[in-house]
Parts: sequence; C-alpha cells; structure tokens
Amino acid sequence: MIEAATLHGFRAGVYVVALMVLLAWYRRVPDDQRAFCRPVLFVVGFAAVATALVAAGVGTVTVGTGEVVVPSVLDDLVAYMLLYAVMARLAGIDGRALGAIVFTPVAQRLGFEVATVTDGPIALLGLVILVGGHLALAAFLLGPIWRRAQAVPEQPRLLHWKARNLLLFIVGMFVVFVLLALFGIFDNFTTLIVQQYMTVLLRVGFAGFLFTNLDAVGAASLRPSTASGATPAD
Repeated sequence: MIEAATLHGFRAGVYVVALMVLLAWYRRVPDDQRAFCRPVLFVVGFAAVATALVAAGVGTVTVGTGEVVVPSVLDDLVAYMLLYAVMARLAGIDGRALGAIVFTPVAQRLGFEVATVTDGPIALLGLVILVGGHLALAAFLLGPIWRRAQAVPEQPRLLHWKARNLLLFIVGMFVVFVLLALFGIFDNFTTLIVQQYMTVLLRVGFAGFLFTNLDAVGAASLRPSTASGATPAD
C-alpha cells in the first residue's frame, strides 16, 4: 500500500506543475483580468508549500482525541476564503455580504476539525456547523446574492453562476464524503485517496476553470452591485 507521505508528496508535485503552467498563462493575461487571477495563483502556490510540509511530517499536533495537521488546515482555510471571494467578486459582491460568503466556509472547516478531535455534543456541534453552514451558504448564494448579481453585465454574471455552482458542488460532495468517512464507511486508504483527489480538484480545477473563462471578466464586474436597482444582500 502506498504510504501517506508519498501521496502527499505527489500532490505537492501536482501543485508545483499546475502553478508553473498557470504562471506562464498569467503572463499573457490582460491587466484588467489579472486581479481575479492572483488570488487563485496564491491558492495553488500555498497548497504546494503546505502539502510539502505535510509530506515531510511537519506541523501535526495532538489535540483532544485526534490529531490536527496544521498545514492542511491553513491550506484549506486559505483556499476556501480566496476561492469563494473570487466567485463573489465576479458578481460585484462586497461589504458584509462578501464577508458572510468568505467566512462561512471558514466556520465549516473549523467545525469539521472540531468534530474530528472531539466527541459527544461538541463533535455533534462541529458537524452541525459543517453541514448547516453549507446549506445556509447555498441558500444565500442562490437567493439574495443571485438577485444582486443581476446588476452586473451578462458575461461576468454567467461566469459567477458557473463558479458558484462549481464551488457548491465540489464542497458539497466533500461535505458528504467527510460525513461518511467520520462514520467509518471508508477505510483509511480510501479516505486518503479521495481527500487527495478532491483537494486537488478544488484548487487546480477552479484555477483552470477561471483561466479558461477570463474573456468573460472585465472591469465592469468589479463594480459594487448595489447599482442599477439591485437588491442589497447585506
């Protein structure tokens, strides 16, 4: 059976290769589109460093009834915050609405970590935050945020719609998977393999999606969406 450190090392290599490709692509991106690219580049670069640390066995600490892999936690927090922020900014979302979109997945990730290192009511609370946070965020994005997005031009609005659906789908599948894993449905090796795949898919997949659709991004999508009679979401 393949060692976990080997899988983490391979994943770090995938991130390095993806980052090199994206940086070469970035040099050909027009200036007015680069603001959306830089956060995604940072996500992939940070993931490469964090995963290399995990492969080297750095940053694992015992907490409660389990272990916390600090580089992985930080990697997830950075990825969720920045990718959700990019998705929201494609629709011109800012202010408190943007803060809610960015920090809800942070609460979910921390809730998951709490559930893995505790038991009893505290662990149950962590799972409620994980699942409830995703459902609440989906309702917010599909309702008030989508109405607010009508104030931006059609192309960036469509790109926001695609990015939103992509994030909700991947993160939703990850939520379902970790719930099943926590209840012992999968063995440790299967859990590790699926985690590797889904973390790469989220970061590299979103980056590839954004870079291939940059023609839909323009300066107009950076305007706050409270103009043109949009319904405020905050």
